[in-house]
Amino acid sequence: MLDTTPARPHTRHDRLPERRWTTPAGGVLVVAALLGATLLLPSLSDRGAVAGITTVVAVLLLGAVALVWPSTSRRGPLYTAGQLVLHLTPVLLLTTVFPLVDTEISSARIGGVGLTSVVLASSMTVPWLSQSVCMPLYRGIGDTLHREDGDALLASFCRAWPLIALRSLSVVALFAVPVQLVLDWPLQVLGAYLVLTVLHLLFVQLLVITNRPDHRGLWAAAWTAYAVALFLAPTVWALPPLAGILVLLVPLRRHVRQLADPLVLDRRDVAADLVRGLLLGAVLWADKFVFLLAAGRDFAVDVVFLALLPAILAYNAYFVLFAPRFDREVATMRSAMEDEPLERLHRHSSRLTLTILSGVVKTGVVGAALALVVTGGVVLWDRGSAPLAAAVAVASWAFMMTTVVSYKLDYVGQQRVAQVIGAAHLTAVVAAFALLPSGTTVYLALAGVELLLLALAVRDCTRHWGRPEYSLFWRHATSW
Repeated sequence: MLDTTPARPHTRHDRLPERRWTTPAGGVLVVAALLGATLLLPSLSDRGAVAGITTVVAVLLLGAVALVWPSTSRRGPLYTAGQLVLHLTPVLLLTTVFPLVDTEISSARIGGVGLTSVVLASSMTVPWLSQSVCMPLYRGIGDTLHREDGDALLASFCRAWPLIALRSLSVVALFAVPVQLVLDWPLQVLGAYLVLTVLHLLFVQLLVITNRPDHRGLWAAAWTAYAVALFLAPTVWALPPLAGILVLLVPLRRHVRQLADPLVLDRRDVAADLVRGLLLGAVLWADKFVFLLAAGRDFAVDVVFLALLPAILAYNAYFVLFAPRFDREVATMRSAMEDEPLERLHRHSSRLTLTILSGVVKTGVVGAALALVVTGGVVLWDRGSAPLAAAVAVASWAFMMTTVVSYKLDYVGQQRVAQVIGAAHLTAVVAAFALLPSGTTVYLALAGVELLLLALAVRDCTRHWGRPEYSLFWRHATSW
């Protein structure tokens, strides 16, 4: 999800971000964990050594979590932990429910094609497309997401959602064409894929109203309804997203009258936002979609999803643990731009830059340590899958890090730079799967390319956030 956690003003007596030494120290930890994940564990033949190293890293991970826990949290660590658990509701529920219903889903068929294939194709499409179809919504609801008034957000959403949904869902065709060309499904199966994808995207768009701390209970309730429907009727493939949609429509019922006054955005703005979201989302999700098309029935879904889990956990943790602090620093910077002399803005700029780097590095440490733990687990579970799991885990870590940094570039007004990075990543993904022989080789090559893109993104991010006054001024001015 996008970094839209509402900013809260804070006093100037808050302590400064961590000293600069934390950045190189964190970088060393990240590199060490990644090297261990890629080179050490898959090559070990002694299961005891693998278990020992994995256990040690798991303990170190607990220490790292304690170190990176945000000490500036206003409501204490228990509140933050609760927010993190709520934010991870879909990960926790779906990783529990899917293995329980996998047999029933595998036995069901649509038009002679296994339901598993349709569900998997939709699962590879929706995360990428969700970045695109939600981007115009954020433009439509404006700053109501950041206000204290929750009713204003719901009313604004009711005005914006219908027309934006109609326009944005057209991008599904961009994915349906390659799916049909490669998989050659009967029309009935293609129709099921389209319906399932559209329902999930409508569900994702409605989840935008939960993208604030005081609405995370609604987020958890919607995903719980989704998981319960999946558990009770796994072969009724449209039921889970419909259950989630119904839960999210409940708080909107008091604002139905807003539908009579729909918000009409400029078509060019909507199109630009859709492209922008596609390129931003491509960094974390394009490889999985292309891998599915390239591998077909040989797509190692269990290994890929397990190896992707560390990046997803770290990605979600970033928005709960570290993004709120960034939002507060931005709010302070904007207040300083209004109330303080120009010569004092440099201190706030330095503070903001350090906050960004600190959050990115800590996210990287957590994600890399988790990747090492997961790789060790795969070595113990299925040694033959370990090389692919390690390669996917490390590459996905790099994709996640580049995505987070790209969001910061996009936020500070460098949308073109962020989109160029996304386009370069997408080009590398297509070329790698077209030219290289195996999944492991592809992901090791992509990891190398992505580390280069990450370095370039961090360089540009540091440079532009080092002097954010101009960009933030115009973002603030245009919101009046």
